[in-house]
Amino acid sequence: MAQNDKQKRSNNFNFIIITLIFFIGLGIFQFFMYRNLSPNFQVLSREVIFDIHEDLTVDFSTKVNIRTEKENDFNTLLAGFNTPDEEKARLFQDTLNKLKEQIPRDFVVISYVSTINSNFPNITVDETVTLKGFVVEKEDGVIEFSLPNQLLSAENERVNVTIHYPNSWEVVSVNPNPTYIEQNVIGYSHTGSLNYPTIQFYKN
Repeated sequence: MAQNDKQKRSNNFNFIIITLIFFIGLGIFQFFMYRNLSPNFQVLSREVIFDIHEDLTVDFSTKVNIRTEKENDFNTLLAGFNTPDEEKARLFQDTLNKLKEQIPRDFVVISYVSTINSNFPNITVDETVTLKGFVVEKEDGVIEFSLPNQLLSAENERVNVTIHYPNSWEVVSVNPNPTYIEQNVIGYSHTGSLNYPTIQFYKN
């Protein structure tokens, strides 16, 4: 029983890590944080890049800079981030499966790669997951990048987001209004709560 409880706590912590990096707005991260089940840390900055491909897959890359105050928290976080990528991919797929209850799409993790750099009290995590389900082709031929009613950044958080799309696609609409659109890149520089944007395209 003790071993099962230990494994359950380990899975819960790894689930927090996945949620922290990719789905801060789902509410799961806050659920665990409010119950003091994760170490104390501060997210200093977060850079998010989406690379949308012609086959509707997306490379979802995130760079997170984190600072801890206590060495114990630093070591706990580092142990979680150093979980094998195969396990992170499985946990991320579990997260997407739960998301499917809210958004009826087929979310599939294709690959997952991460690198960790650390020097107390700072940790930098670079992760890229390739997946299906963030981009869908609708019946009218419109291609939509969206994750309805999900937050991309939390309150008081600073996040920079860039979305790259194929050169042959034409932007039909973008909501909310981006900070800039340059060639085939849409960018947001935002502080505070930000929903995943909804962007519609036509293929030329």
